[in-house]
Amino acid sequence: MKRILTLSLLLAATAAHAQFDALRTLTPEQGQEVRRPIEAKLFGATLNELPALEKELLEIFQADGTTLEGKQYTCRMLRHCASEACVPVLAPELLNPELSEFVRRVFQSLQAPAADAALVAALANASDALKPGIIGTLGQRRSSTSVKPIAPYLKDANAELQRAAIAALGNIGGKDALKALSKAKKVSPELVVELKQAQLQAGQSMDSKLARKIHGELLKDNNETIRCAALVGLARANPEATASTVLASLDSDSARLAKTATGLLATLPTAMLIEGIDGLEPGQQVRVIGILADRQAKESEIKMLQLTASQNATIKHAAFQALAQVGGAGSIETLLAACLTSPAASDALCGLQANGVDAQLCQVLETSTDEKLKIKMIECLSARQANASLPAIANLAKGDWSRITAAAINALPNLVGEKDFSLFADLLLTSGNTKTIQAVEKAIVLAAQRLPDANACAQPLIDAYPNAEGEANYAIIRTLGGIGGEAAKAMLTQALGSPVPEIKDAAIRGLANWPSLDAAGQLLELATTTDSEKHQVIALRGYIRLANTETDPNKNFEMCMKAAAATDRAPELKSIIGCVKKNKTPEVLGFLAAQLDNPEVFTEAAWAICEVSNHWNLKEASIPILRRIAETKDEKLANEANSRIKDYQN
Repeated sequence: MKRILTLSLLLAATAAHAQFDALRTLTPEQGQEVRRPIEAKLFGATLNELPALEKELLEIFQADGTTLEGKQYTCRMLRHCASEACVPVLAPELLNPELSEFVRRVFQSLQAPAADAALVAALANASDALKPGIIGTLGQRRSSTSVKPIAPYLKDANAELQRAAIAALGNIGGKDALKALSKAKKVSPELVVELKQAQLQAGQSMDSKLARKIHGELLKDNNETIRCAALVGLARANPEATASTVLASLDSDSARLAKTATGLLATLPTAMLIEGIDGLEPGQQVRVIGILADRQAKESEIKMLQLTASQNATIKHAAFQALAQVGGAGSIETLLAACLTSPAASDALCGLQANGVDAQLCQVLETSTDEKLKIKMIECLSARQANASLPAIANLAKGDWSRITAAAINALPNLVGEKDFSLFADLLLTSGNTKTIQAVEKAIVLAAQRLPDANACAQPLIDAYPNAEGEANYAIIRTLGGIGGEAAKAMLTQALGSPVPEIKDAAIRGLANWPSLDAAGQLLELATTTDSEKHQVIALRGYIRLANTETDPNKNFEMCMKAAAATDRAPELKSIIGCVKKNKTPEVLGFLAAQLDNPEVFTEAAWAICEVSNHWNLKEASIPILRRIAETKDEKLANEANSRIKDYQN
C-alpha cells in the first residue's frame, strides 16, 4: 500500500512538471490544449504550493532553450504566483522590447519595493520606445520613490514621454508629485489639459497650501471640466473652508459648474448650510432642507420653523417635512397650527421624535372643541402608536356615532394589545348603532392581524358573547373568524349548528374570513353540503381565498380543482382562474384551456393562458390553444395571442 501511495505521488509530480515543461517549447500556434492544463495547475494550487510553482516557472523563463512565446506566457502565469524572488530574474528583461511589457505586468501588482527599484534602474537605460511603459508601471504602482526620476521627463522633448510622466505623477499623487507637476510649465500644447487633470488627481483630498493654490487657480480655468473638478477637489479636501466657494458657485453662469456645486452641498458642514440657506434659489433651498433632514440636524430646527412661513409653497412643504426629523418640542405649536391645512405638517406631527409630544397631543385632544382638530389629534396619536392615549381615545369611541367616534374606533387597532381587547367587547355590548358595530368589527380584525396571540385576542370576545344581544351577538361571531385561533374556531364550529339563522350566517361569514389554511376543509364541506346557495357562495369564496395563500404549487392546484368542481358560477370560476395561473404547469394549462368553452369566463381564461404559456416547457403545447384565442373578436387579446404564437415558433 505504501509503495502504491509513493508511486501515485511520484506520477502526480511528474505530470505537473510535464505540464509546465510544455512552456519551454510553446509556440503561438499552440492553443488551449497546451495552455489549459498549465492554468488549471496554477489556479488550483494552494498558497503553500505557490512558491514552488514560482520557482519552477522562473527556471523555465531563464532556460536558454525556452521560446519567446514560452517566456511571454510564463510571465502571464507568474502574475498569479510571483513574489520578490522573481525581481532579479525578470528585471534584466525590462530592456528587452519583446519581453518588457510582460515583465512590467508581473511587477505592476507585485508587493515588493525591489520592483520599484528595478523599474527605476531600467528607466535610466531604456530606449524611448520602452520608457513610457516603464513610467506608466511606476505610476500604476503609485511608487512615491519614483517621483524624482520621473519628474525630469515632464520637460522632455518627446511628447509621449511627457504624457507618460504626467499620467504617472497624477496616479502617484501626494506632495512631491503635486510639486513636480506644478513646476511643469513647458509641456506640449496638446498635453495642457492632461497636466491640469493630473494636478487635480495628485492633489485630491490634500489640504495643503500648494493643493489649495492649484485648485484655486484651476477653478478659474477656461475649461469647464477642469473648473468642476477643481471645485470638487477643494470641497473634498476642506469642506468648511470651501463652503463659501461652493455656495457662490451655485450662481455660476456655467450650468455645469452650478450643478456640480449643487451636488457638493451635501459635503458642507451643517452650520454652513444653515447660515447660507437664505441666499439660495428655491430649488437649492429645498435640496439643503433635504440634506439637513437626512442628517437629522437638530440644530436646524429654528431655521426650519422660519422656513415654514415661506411664501414659496415648495420650500414651506419641505420645511414641514424636515421637522419630522429635526424638530423637537419647540416645533409642536407651529405644527399644530398648520396640521389642518398642510398634509406635510400633519405628517411631521405624526413622525416628530421628541419628549413630551404624545402628552401635548393628548392634552389638545381632551381640551379642544374643534371637531376637525380632535380628529387630527386622534389620527396623529394612532400613527404614533401612542399607547398613553388609549384611555382617552377609547372613551371617545363610546359616544354616539359621529365623525369623532368613527376616527376613535379606527385608531384603536394601532393602540391596543391583546390585554385590551375587552375594550372592543365593551363597545359591542354597549352600542346599539349598526355603524358603530360595523366599525368595531373592522377594527377588531385589523388589531388581531398585527398581534401574535390569536387566542388572547379572542377570549374577551368569547367571554362577552353570553351577554350580547342581537347584532352585537352576530358581530362577535363574525369577528372571531378574522381573529383565528383554537378557541375562536371551536366557537364558530358550535355556532354553525345553531338553529338561529342569523347566528349560523354569522358563523359561515366568520369562517370565510379565517386567516389560515386550517379552515379550508370545513369551508369546502360547507360549500358543497349546505342548503343555502348564499352560504355555499360565501363558503366557496372563503375557500378560494385560502387557496390563494397556499404556497405549495401542487396543493394550490389541488384546492383550485376542488373549488372548480363545486361551482359553475362565473364569479367564482374567475377567482379560481386568477388563483391557479400562478402555477405554470401542463395541468394548469389544460384546466385553463377547458375554461375557454365557457363564454362567461373566456376572456379571463384566455389572458391567463397567455401568461402561463410563457413558461419554456409550455410554449410548444400552448400554440394550438393560442390559435383558438387568436380568433376572438377582442382585438387586444387576439394581438397578444398572435404575438406569442410568433414568438414561440421562432
